[in-house]
Amino acid sequence: MCATRNTEPMVPDFPLRIHAVCFDAFGTLIDIATVNDFLEQRFPTLGEQIGSVWRMKQIDYTRLRSIGDRYKSFGEITHDSLVASLRSFDIAPETDLVTEVMNQYRTCNAFDDSQLVLQTLSTPWSILTNGDRDFIDPILSQAGIAIDKDQLITSDQVHDFKVSPILYQQALNWARSRGVNSRDNVLFVTANQWDAIGATWFGFTTCWINRNGETPEELDATPTREVSELTQVIEIVNELTC
Repeated sequence: MCATRNTEPMVPDFPLRIHAVCFDAFGTLIDIATVNDFLEQRFPTLGEQIGSVWRMKQIDYTRLRSIGDRYKSFGEITHDSLVASLRSFDIAPETDLVTEVMNQYRTCNAFDDSQLVLQTLSTPWSILTNGDRDFIDPILSQAGIAIDKDQLITSDQVHDFKVSPILYQQALNWARSRGVNSRDNVLFVTANQWDAIGATWFGFTTCWINRNGETPEELDATPTREVSELTQVIEIVNELTC
């Protein structure tokens, strides 16, 4: 799916003012470690490796389908990438096994500080996720994250995935409905470096939650802020709304 090339500056002018916050879901607000824990119990010594390959294929499949304009829902992509991952370890992807593993997503919890941050923020906030609504709704519910329908921006609204500007545009449309006029007045928060870069390319002010001390990528852009804990988002918002 083709999108109009973004010609706005990647680096916002300072001083910044944040009037809305948009969060990524998986790995940012939602801890998917329980999925890997289950895989390790089910396949001792291989679970962590399977989980890592699965996550990589999951992201790769979203990118390939975005580039090739061959949309499938994120739930279907997650299923397909799991089947391919199991096969790569010579594990037969039997239907019952795949269903059992897939269901672990519905047991995921929010990170310990997710609720604190969401409840503390005084600025409007939303969630922008590659997940489709049918996939993400029960996960957010299990994690105890209450969100209005219009606050949740999902890939099935546009049949595309991040880092396509089409999906970030949906977050900007939501922010504009809250009276936000400029891209750099939106703080996009994610624990995924590639997502932080994509949002930076789009023109959002960005915050990368670098929990694992990853090294920076070489993509001609860097997140506006890099922190190690989600709670530091509150400090950033307070600083940039004064």
